[in-house]
Amino acid sequence: MKPDNNHNSTDAMALTERGWFILLAGYMLVLIGWGVLYEPATIWTGLLRIAQNPGMLVNDYLAIGGLSAAFVNAGLVGLTGLLLARFNGVRLSGPIIAAVFTMAGFGFFGKNWWSIWPIILGVGLFSRVTRHPFKSYILVALFGTALAPLVTQVTYGFAWGIIPGTLFGLGVGFVLFPVAVYMLRLHQGFNIYNMGLTCGFLGLFVTALLAGLGFEITPTFHWTEQYSALLNGFLLIYVTSLLVVGLVLTRGPGELRALVREAGTLPTDFVELYGAGTTLINMGLVGLLGWGYIFLVGGTFNGPTLGGVFTMVGFAAFGKHIFNVPPIMLGVYLGSRLTIWEPEQVGPLLAALFATTLAPLSGRFGPVLGVFAGMVHLLLVMRTGAWHAGLNLYNNGFAGGLTAMLFISIISWWSSWHEEHLERG
Repeated sequence: MKPDNNHNSTDAMALTERGWFILLAGYMLVLIGWGVLYEPATIWTGLLRIAQNPGMLVNDYLAIGGLSAAFVNAGLVGLTGLLLARFNGVRLSGPIIAAVFTMAGFGFFGKNWWSIWPIILGVGLFSRVTRHPFKSYILVALFGTALAPLVTQVTYGFAWGIIPGTLFGLGVGFVLFPVAVYMLRLHQGFNIYNMGLTCGFLGLFVTALLAGLGFEITPTFHWTEQYSALLNGFLLIYVTSLLVVGLVLTRGPGELRALVREAGTLPTDFVELYGAGTTLINMGLVGLLGWGYIFLVGGTFNGPTLGGVFTMVGFAAFGKHIFNVPPIMLGVYLGSRLTIWEPEQVGPLLAALFATTLAPLSGRFGPVLGVFAGMVHLLLVMRTGAWHAGLNLYNNGFAGGLTAMLFISIISWWSSWHEEHLERG
């Protein structure tokens, strides 16, 4: 019998490993189930269109394959991550929950049921060569699927075929771990999407290599408003259900008051620290923040924005909470008002959701700095996508890593200077 995942919790009803698996699988199966029920006749052709789309930023799979195929794809991608963790004996705690919901979220725009596998297998090959168990690298494998568009771009965008596309995926998957370890040192855990910085860094070199060989990547853009009203209601119910499940487990607010005092820097596993119930309450509340922002600014509910909220929900088990997230979102909102963009436009809207990768900055240094970080992040993220030609789906993680490095370097210098000044008297 596997140990209880909630040994430190005060939940009235604790979740075992099996309980977590059933719960997470259920949320992924809801996506598949709705896709199957909505327009079943369109699923297969839609999945084929999704699979053959290059998938770089921003390609809304609801526009490409239809709602049913997009939801089935998202559920399959998320379920793949969950099953890989389960079958490799990985503890279903905060980081795995974050990975599963992030994979499902990007299953609405960028990742598909086959393009994720070459990256995962590349990490698996690395584990064989280094003679370490694959479970030691499972998070790198799951989050590393941010580079899935490289596989589909080489396969279909350049029309080189599946074998070259797979080889490119294996190659980048093989080098992900050593690069990710070094990237984490640069921002000291203040960028929750560390693999976004890693994949963006690798994406620069891959894009440069392809361009040097004479292969320029042609950007594609698909964004639909067709299902916005329907998805508005779906998302509200989906994230609210997490809150309800959490309240049932805790029979009250749980340890939410203690949880929101955490800065949220990597690695802060809310499941291990506060148990399933409190974590699920936080996940539901953070999801409602994402839903509410889209609704209030008049944004569109579609594949990419669902992906943003799903990612927020996942990382609400691993660093984000209802106190450290709002300052970042407010910063992006104010930044869009003070610049040439509008909050409901594609770039600023997605930035407000995904910029919450910087939540630990506001958690550690206060909301004012968080607001400024959000503003700086917006300016940067509107540029960084072109650097890697959209091959890195976690573009906000890339920009967030750079933003975190800027702020942390200044804060570290100031702290050192201030201490030295005090010592001198």
